Amino acid sequence: MALLIIIDDNVDSQTIFNKIRELCLNQIFFQLYLRFFVRPRATSRVDMSNFLLKTPYIRCKVIKKGRFFYYFDEADIQTIRGYDLDFILQFGFGIIPGEILNVAHYGVWSFHHDDEEKYRGSPSCFWEIYNSDNVTGAILQRLTDGPDVGVVLKKGFLRTINYSYAKNIDAVYFESGRWPAQVCIDIRNGNADYLNAPPSQTKAPIFRAPNNLQMLLFAIKMLRNFLATKYNALFRHDQWNIGIIYEPIHVFLKPDAKPKIHYLQHPKKGKFLADPFGILKNKKLIILCEDFDYRSFKGTISSIELIDGTRPSQPVVAIDLPIHTSYPYLFEYQGEYYCIPDTSRAREISLYKAQKFPHRWIRVATLIRNIAGLDTTVFQYEGLWWLTCADKEQGNFHNLFIWYAPDLLGPWKPHAANPVKTDIRSVRPAGTPFMYNGYLYRPAQDCSRTYGGQIVLNRVIRLTPTEFKEEQAAVIKPYTNSPFPDGVHTVSAVGDITLIDAKRFIFIGSAFKHVLVRWFTKVLRASVQASKSSPQVGQG
Repeated sequence: MALLIIIDDNVDSQTIFNKIRELCLNQIFFQLYLRFFVRPRATSRVDMSNFLLKTPYIRCKVIKKGRFFYYFDEADIQTIRGYDLDFILQFGFGIIPGEILNVAHYGVWSFHHDDEEKYRGSPSCFWEIYNSDNVTGAILQRLTDGPDVGVVLKKGFLRTINYSYAKNIDAVYFESGRWPAQVCIDIRNGNADYLNAPPSQTKAPIFRAPNNLQMLLFAIKMLRNFLATKYNALFRHDQWNIGIIYEPIHVFLKPDAKPKIHYLQHPKKGKFLADPFGILKNKKLIILCEDFDYRSFKGTISSIELIDGTRPSQPVVAIDLPIHTSYPYLFEYQGEYYCIPDTSRAREISLYKAQKFPHRWIRVATLIRNIAGLDTTVFQYEGLWWLTCADKEQGNFHNLFIWYAPDLLGPWKPHAANPVKTDIRSVRPAGTPFMYNGYLYRPAQDCSRTYGGQIVLNRVIRLTPTEFKEEQAAVIKPYTNSPFPDGVHTVSAVGDITLIDAKRFIFIGSAFKHVLVRWFTKVLRASVQASKSSPQVGQG
């Protein structure tokens, strides 16, 4: 594998006077903000000299033509061509058209840390906060001739961190930093036809650095967002409840579908019920769900039975582990009942089998170790078992991971393109996948506005051990005129019955007290650690 560092050897021709004059124009507030207040880790300097000590390099002086275009000298191009590079990853030189784009086998790749269909220009990750966008996009593109025109190789969306510009930059830069390696994996597996796709046809406006008035408005918005975030963390909490829909799950594929939801009795103060999965046994609907208590900040798995088909029983504990558990993915296989509860805090994905359904369960296998899997969902499709989840340690909501196996008990292998998708609007599993009219549909959470804001039903186009592609087919929005109008995040099929959960925002005093206790304990622990690590004077 050939490596080459290509260094921009051009000398900045700007005089000190020109730099001062630019600094004193209508963007002075933004320049001062960048200079003194923004400290993203992603753009901090790192000494790579030891790592790159033996890597060859070439210094190139490019020729500027027009306001934005920089052309490489033919001699430099021939030198670079001699290294037989697979691709060139661009971090400088401005807009580079011409023959340099064809020197490497797969072209020149470049990051654009915004959604190119909405924002071109600069500064990266800024205007999403200014315009109150729920998500911040990013792309890795193969450059073609022309400004801001490229072939999109990878694209992803993360929730906008609207109270910190530095944190928003860090989230997007660090997440997109692994994309070149993923494209290389696709090339190796023969799944990179997108390298030769048509360039993006975006007509998005080109943005420039904000003026002073815009920076004042930006500062006000940042302060408002920061205070709102702290207020919501301390005083506003989710209360979920379970609803029953007496129609099949595919009813939500109809445009504007709003089937009637029959909610269970409202949870007691300081508790909620969520993540419902069900089984029909002897014509009786039995539900497993998360039973969460704010006093302990811990969830257990409880069962609920519908008496006479209409009246729900009180929740009875079914699986109670020392750690928080949720999302009890329930299914029947070969006459046995199985459950895969979310045990992400144990960093494992484990399979439980009912000894006496639904109240007694035993762990029969650990399917995957050393992964903090969130909302694990398994299903059979085209001769294989598939497992999907998010990973608490690699983006709670925006990365989708897939495993596959010939049998439920494994051996489970990771998908070649993991994580196969990066999009906070349609990634984290949200219930039972289902077949309808020959297509597989995968429910996923849209957490761009709030956790569990709505559910997207994705139509799976391609699913193999090396490929994955899906598209949005429908959206399940919260019922704004219902007792739980603020979100939905699980939908599951039980024959021709559908289970769903929904939430409302409420104030819970015990949760507020718990947050304060946790904060005080954290501060006290940090103080003790600091005192232990401080040098002791006068001893020895």
